[in-house]
Amino acid sequence: MRVVAIGLAVIFFILGILYGMGKINFFTESGAGHAHHITHLVVCWVLALLSLIWARFQSSPTRSIR
Repeated sequence: MRVVAIGLAVIFFILGILYGMGKINFFTESGAGHAHHITHLVVCWVLALLSLIWARFQSSPTRSIR
């Protein structure tokens, strides 16, 4: 699961960069003529950060109950 989490983090980070640069336009139905919002870039990067946190929790040691 750690590999999946890191992969998602990379994908969300790259999508955020491409959206911020105006290369992709996936949050709208109105076409290429709409204004880009910084909020969409921030959401992608927050999802990337949450994926990295998820990956970190996958590597934490397990506790045994005695």
